Amino acid sequence: MTFLRAWLRRLPHLSIRSRVLLIALLPALLAESGMVAYFTSQTLATAENALHARATSAARHLAETLPYALARGDTALARRLLETEAHNSRLAFARVTHPQGPTLIDTGNASGSGRLDVRFRERASILLPSGSAIQASALAHAPNATHGLLGEVEVGVRLDQIATFKQDTLMHAVLLMLLAMSLTGALAWRLSNRLAGQLRHVGRVVEMLACDDLTVRTRLPPEGEIGALATGVNNMAEALQTHRSELERRIREATADLAAKKDMAERANQAKSRFFAAASHDLRQPLHALSLFVAALKARNQQAEAQFLIDNIEASTAAMELLFNSLLDISRLDAGVIEAHPAHFSLQKMLYDLEQQFSALAAEKQLRLRFRPCDFTLYSDPLLIERILANLIANAIRHTDDGGVLVTCRRHGRSVRLSVIDTGRGIPPDQQKNVFQEFVQLHNPARDRSKGLGLGLAIVSRLGRLLGLRIDLRSWPDHGSAFSLDVPCGDVRLVRTPAPANTPGPIPVDALVLLVDDETAILRGMAELFDNWNIDLVTAHSTDEAEHWLDSLGRIPDVIVSDYRLPDDTDGVEVITRLRKKFARDIPAILVTGDTAPDTILRISQAGIPMLHKPLRPAKLRALLTHLIQQARTTMG
Repeated sequence: MTFLRAWLRRLPHLSIRSRVLLIALLPALLAESGMVAYFTSQTLATAENALHARATSAARHLAETLPYALARGDTALARRLLETEAHNSRLAFARVTHPQGPTLIDTGNASGSGRLDVRFRERASILLPSGSAIQASALAHAPNATHGLLGEVEVGVRLDQIATFKQDTLMHAVLLMLLAMSLTGALAWRLSNRLAGQLRHVGRVVEMLACDDLTVRTRLPPEGEIGALATGVNNMAEALQTHRSELERRIREATADLAAKKDMAERANQAKSRFFAAASHDLRQPLHALSLFVAALKARNQQAEAQFLIDNIEASTAAMELLFNSLLDISRLDAGVIEAHPAHFSLQKMLYDLEQQFSALAAEKQLRLRFRPCDFTLYSDPLLIERILANLIANAIRHTDDGGVLVTCRRHGRSVRLSVIDTGRGIPPDQQKNVFQEFVQLHNPARDRSKGLGLGLAIVSRLGRLLGLRIDLRSWPDHGSAFSLDVPCGDVRLVRTPAPANTPGPIPVDALVLLVDDETAILRGMAELFDNWNIDLVTAHSTDEAEHWLDSLGRIPDVIVSDYRLPDDTDGVEVITRLRKKFARDIPAILVTGDTAPDTILRISQAGIPMLHKPLRPAKLRALLTHLIQQARTTMG
């Protein structure tokens, strides 16, 4: 029973072939064993009955043949009869006993030299036939015979005869059962092989379908359960292939649609960029001329009444310049011309400079601007980090009406978390991602330029990506906002003290500057400005005109100042290259442009020529001119 229970527990884990073999062989084994046992027992019983019948027949036959010999007292004849019957009937023994008990004749061994069973012993009475001559003779030779009884004959058969028969019968039965089991096993093996092969074939097809080969099919006839399974697998593969084809068609259509929309968006973006660049350039041109005229007018004005108007014009020009510079910063970041230069620097010094920069602006709005003391050393680009914090502080002050702005820092693992926290209007959760996009202003529907252009956070986001820093925003509507960034810690021992800035000296009196620009108003404004600076200036609308004037003067300019965008598909880089080649000298040069397109900024940056954007700040232009002239003359001298 234990073996049977263990076998039943293992049955679910057997292979299909093993199950088929067990299902086929076990009932066959039981049936064949039962049939063999039944027919063997029947055969043995028949053999036993035959032995019993033989013994009975032999006893009767002797009882019929012995009276004459016994009646005559012929013992020799009686013995021959006994021996003949014992031989013919294969008796183990035969004997004749007197009616009073003593044995008259005995053949074989009836005392137990062989195992004898009482079931195979038969007795028969030997009677004297009545009314015959034999009876008279018997009475004369056997006067003691009573009632005609001459004696009793007894015969027996050995068990070893039936035992041999049993052994032969069992051997034949076992051989027959083994033959039947072999035939059953071979048939079951063949059937199980066919079934297992069909299932393996279906399994391989399913496996290939799982490996995305939807073209494979089963090759089994549809008859039977396995055929129905194979047909189902084929139908499933057909459905999957049809579904995948439909999905691929939809994906191709969706991809083509997305590509078309992307292409349309890119064309729209390029058109917007071209329009924006052209509009920026066209707007910067008159603004640039205006700033030049304002600077010249301010230098020549001696009347106090007109000074107020000039200051207002200059302030308006400066405000417009600030807005254009924000647009320029976006373009420069998109063009990738701004590079990070990480260094170890003191955070406390930076926060002190920011406090000096924004304290007056906060006081003007009656806000409290606080900086927590932070004695940390950071490792990043200090100029870009300061620009990020400046934009965040300016944005916080701009959008806070009551309360104040707090700038904090705290150690956060191997970084320092810088946070700008305000008590302003806050940002709704659904708008917190949008505020980092260009021109998004949540509380300026009238587009009041005093509230900014909506580019501060866009610049912060781009600077953060450039530095590999994440800008985190937490905001609560009507309760304020908190902008944070984690900056890596630095080493105080590696902090470099910046060298003091050298104050540029005066421009040499014999310096000559060449200005190439296609705008007459700008040439005129620059001429007025250079007159106030007492610097010799040659103005030209094109390269040919510049070469003509320089040839007539017989001089080589100390600095070339050229507009980038010029007529006839010429740009300032080509002008500077041509003049340098003409005079065989690496003449210092400055490119001036009002174009904010990223590809333009990238081309100028790759040319390695200093660049100023319109509208120019006269003081910045003069400082750069002085530096270039002094550097060139120092190198040549």
